[in-house]
Amino acid sequence: MGITFGTEGWRGIMGQDFDMANVRLVGRAVVAYLQGLPPDKKTRPVVIGYDTRSLSQDYARELACVISAGGIPVLLSNKAVITPALSLATVQLNAGLGLMITASHNPPQYNGIKFKGPYGGPIDEDTIAGIEACLRGMAGSPSMDVSPGGILHGDFDALYLPAVGKLFKDLVIHPSNLKVVVDTMHGVGRGYFDRLLEEKGVEVIRVREEVIPDFGGICPEPVEAHLGPLKAAVISHQADLGVATDGDGDRIGIVDNTGAYVDAHRVFLLLLTHLYENRGQRGSVIKTFSTSFLVEMAAESFGLKVRETPIGFKHIAPWCLKETVVLGGEESGGYGFPWHLPDRDGVLAGLLLVEYIVQSGKTLNALVEESVKRFGPSVYRRVDLLLSTDADENGKVRGLPAVVPSALGRRVVTGVATLDGLKLKLGEEGWMLFRISGTEPLLRVYAEAISELVLDEIMTAGIKWVNESGYGSTIRGV
Repeated sequence: MGITFGTEGWRGIMGQDFDMANVRLVGRAVVAYLQGLPPDKKTRPVVIGYDTRSLSQDYARELACVISAGGIPVLLSNKAVITPALSLATVQLNAGLGLMITASHNPPQYNGIKFKGPYGGPIDEDTIAGIEACLRGMAGSPSMDVSPGGILHGDFDALYLPAVGKLFKDLVIHPSNLKVVVDTMHGVGRGYFDRLLEEKGVEVIRVREEVIPDFGGICPEPVEAHLGPLKAAVISHQADLGVATDGDGDRIGIVDNTGAYVDAHRVFLLLLTHLYENRGQRGSVIKTFSTSFLVEMAAESFGLKVRETPIGFKHIAPWCLKETVVLGGEESGGYGFPWHLPDRDGVLAGLLLVEYIVQSGKTLNALVEESVKRFGPSVYRRVDLLLSTDADENGKVRGLPAVVPSALGRRVVTGVATLDGLKLKLGEEGWMLFRISGTEPLLRVYAEAISELVLDEIMTAGIKWVNESGYGSTIRGV
C-alpha cells in the first residue's frame, strides 16, 4: 500500500505513495477504528482541515467523503487553515479526531495527514496503532461508496482568531511604535499573525505572502538558510522584528532588529523567560532530545522541573495532559503552550515575542544579548544528509553504527545517550546528535557548542565519521 505512519501521522511523496487511493484507504481505516469505539465516542465528529499545498483541498474533500460515507459525522474547514486552527477546532467542537492535510515543513513534493486527538494535540500512540491495525485489515477488502452528502463545513478561523486574540486583550501597543515583518513562506499563514498584529496597531510588512503550492521551490521550513528574504526586509524597512511561519503555521523562525537570525534554542529561552517572569507561568518545561542544554539550565534557575523527550511534539503532548506545563519546545522552532493547546502554535509564539519586546521596552537584539549574559553563549547547527537506499527488507533505513568514536576532532567524547538517535556528549564544550528523520530519507546531524570554532571542528569530524561508517551521503542543506 505504501503507507507508513511516522511523526504525527503519515507523509509521502505525491503521485507515489501519497495519492488519492491511499488517502481513501486511510479514511476507511479511520472509519473502522472509530466504529470500534464505545457508542459515546464513535458519534463524535471528525474535523478536517487542509493547507495550501498542491491538491490539499482535494485530498481533504475525498477524506471527508470517505469518513462521512462510513457513518461518521464530518466537519470540513471552509478554507485552507493553519494547523493550530484545526487543533483548536478539534477541542472546541468536541471532535473525536482531527485530521490535517499537510506535510508541514517538508519539500513541496510531499503531502500528508496529521492526526490530532480530542484534546487538540498530536494523537497518542495507542490510537495510531489502532488505526494502523485497521489499515492492515483493508488489504483486499472492497471499497465503500463515497458521497459528499452529510459533510458540514465550518469556519475554523472564527474559533481560532478570537481565542488567541483574547490572550493579548490587555496588551497595549502605541500606534507606529512597532514594525514587524511577517513572512509566511508562500504557505497558509497569511491572515493570522499579521492580522492579529494589525488589530493591535502594529505596522506589518508582508513578504512571500502569495500562496504558491510549491513554495517557490524551497522547503517551507523557517530555518536560517531559507530566511534571506525576511532578513533583507527587516533591514530595508528598519523593522523591530521578523517572524516567519512554516508551511502550515505551527513553527516559526525569528530575525531580530539588526537582521540577525535568532536560533530556535535562544527563542525557547526568550519565551520561557517571558512566560515565567512577566506572565507568571509556573509548571514544568518539556524539551526534546535535540534542544539546547541552556534550556535546562534556565528552567532550573527558575526552579522549574525539566523533562526531556524523544524528538517530535507527539512526545511532548502527553506531559502536557498529565501535569501543568509552562512551555514545550523543539529545536525546529515548534513551541507549544499547554494553557492554550497541547500542540505547537507559531502564531501564538510570535505574539508572545512581540509582547516581550513591548513590555520590556527593549529591542529584540538587546533581549538576546541579555539572555546570552544570563544563561551563557551557544551556537547550534543542523545538517541534513540525504541517505542512500541502504534499507532493510521492510524499507526501513538501518540504524546507526554500533561503534561510536572516542573523540570528535580534539574533543573527547565524555558520554553517550540514545533516547532518540545517537548523542555524543563533549563535556562542557557541546554535543552532537545523529538521528534518522521520521518524515524524509535524511540523516539529521545536530550539534551545539560554546563557540563557532568548536562547532566547526566537531561538525567536520562528525560528518567525516558518518561517511566513514557507511553512510555515504550527499549534503542536502545546512
